[in-house]
Amino acid sequence: MKKERRRAAAALPAPSPAAREALGPYARGRLLERAPGFPTLSLDVPWDVFSSQRIDEGTLLLLRNLPAGEPSSLLDLGCGYGALGLPVAARWPDARALLIDRDLLAVAASAHNARALRLGNVEVRPGLGYRGLSGERFDWVLCNVPARIGTGAIRYLLEGGRALGAEMRAVVIRDLEGAVRSLGLSGLAEIARGPRHVVFALPPGRARVELDDDAVYTRDETQIAGLRLQRPHDASEDPDHLALLGALAESLPRKPPARALAFRAGYGALPILLKSRYRASEIVAQDRDLLDLAFLRKNARALGLSVETRETLFPADGLAPGCFSLVVGELSSPAGQAVAQRELQDATSLLAPGGEALIAVTGKQEREWLPAAAPRAAPLTLLLRRQGASVLRISRPRAA
Repeated sequence: MKKERRRAAAALPAPSPAAREALGPYARGRLLERAPGFPTLSLDVPWDVFSSQRIDEGTLLLLRNLPAGEPSSLLDLGCGYGALGLPVAARWPDARALLIDRDLLAVAASAHNARALRLGNVEVRPGLGYRGLSGERFDWVLCNVPARIGTGAIRYLLEGGRALGAEMRAVVIRDLEGAVRSLGLSGLAEIARGPRHVVFALPPGRARVELDDDAVYTRDETQIAGLRLQRPHDASEDPDHLALLGALAESLPRKPPARALAFRAGYGALPILLKSRYRASEIVAQDRDLLDLAFLRKNARALGLSVETRETLFPADGLAPGCFSLVVGELSSPAGQAVAQRELQDATSLLAPGGEALIAVTGKQEREWLPAAAPRAAPLTLLLRRQGASVLRISRPRAA
């Protein structure tokens, strides 16, 4: 699911206590979704997912232009916090609704909203596209296609629904309309048009895509510290990523760590750099985005490097305290200060005695978030500052 950058906007109503429990510091607020012909829903929304300030116009346009009849089953692919799939599930409570997203934060938000709305016909799963769904069948597949996904992935998302025997309905921004039409898909029809979106329908038929093919997301190849890495479309990568990565690389210790964790690892630049430098060390990479982690694993294999991956929402989820001698990572501006504080706390808790955490931040994050977000359990110092990037060092003293 694509992610939006934080913009100055009116504050939302406070998230529910159950949302704070489910989403932690990501909990942002509540939105009221009113779609004609559907029950009005109150949805808790997190920071750092698509359209968390307002219900997306494309979603509302698609809800007004669903297939005829009542579905017995439906798939919402790339469900976000549930703005598309949950109204459909609420309108047709006898239909089986499966909601899937590659972002574990979106999965947590949709699952929470389904519980809060008492929608017993909804199942929410983490997943990357149609991977693992070849044995399933649906009446409808619904998708709000990400804007930065690439032509190959657009074909995959549209035709994949056919492979599941479904009537496909997809909404795209109008900038992608030409790309959709250029695919030459048999039976493709424009159903509706809004100021910024177009809804397309694709009837059931023969599909020419492999449902488990991650290669459809490939964007290009980049080179970092002499390492060639494949990069996916729609990668959750901050514009300052390369500057932050360079600052982190310059700050790495000379002594190899026994075990190191890279959090917010993306498609693998930082953990693969660690493994290439510290060949004998155990390197663990954490991220919440299954697309990024799929490319991380692919890049590590191509370079003959062994990197363990962890699909979790926060760096310390499922890990014992004090189990790493080195923790490295970048903070995320769209996620906000509260999430940054949680990630710094996690990094501190994971340090073994004598260990250190190196955290890359932008100049704006350093000015606006610190020292308020700094962990209280260990000293935090500025190690390096250059070209708008800073590296913070958290150290844990050795036991006496």
